[in-house]
Amino acid sequence: MIKNVIFDLGNVLLNFNSGNIISDHIKDEKLHQKISENIFESQEWIKLDKGEISASKATEIFIERQPENKKLIKEIMHNWKLYLTPIEPNLDVLNELANKSLNLYVLSNFHKEAFEVVYDKYDFFRYFDGMIISYQVKAIKPDRLIYKKLIDRFDILPKNSLFIDDSFKNIQAAEKLGFKTIHFNDNISLEKEVYKYIEN
Repeated sequence: MIKNVIFDLGNVLLNFNSGNIISDHIKDEKLHQKISENIFESQEWIKLDKGEISASKATEIFIERQPENKKLIKEIMHNWKLYLTPIEPNLDVLNELANKSLNLYVLSNFHKEAFEVVYDKYDFFRYFDGMIISYQVKAIKPDRLIYKKLIDRFDILPKNSLFIDDSFKNIQAAEKLGFKTIHFNDNISLEKEVYKYIEN
């Protein structure tokens, strides 16, 4: 029986598409790829999720690597958080679940500055009984450690818990610990998938 439902944030409750972010600032395909590799595919982006460096420090490093793109890098690093917009159908599901006898949690890889922006901006966080955010615990999915922090902090049993994430690697890691899972993507209805579990 499912007693706990755990949500990822990016691309489950909030839109995040780095390609769209860059495209709004850059039209040249080669430059688009260059900027993507420098920022969103970098080790610094992972360190931001882990809370090991600040956004300002990461921006400095990105600029050091590509000083010719300084203005673009600053714009993207300043504006990308604005693209974290709600996925309304999934928030409707969250709202429905909040009215049931379930415990709701967040388990998400997120930067400090970006999380503070969305936490202040959106009121859906009030539905959650607890959250594990990567920068706060210095660990990221799919590392086993971050799942263990969720389990231990909130005293939950994975076999009674449903975990929803857009990353297959993160889903695999959760399944190894005994969680029920939904690998979310645009081709499925989250509502239908969730109710397969909570109605059983």
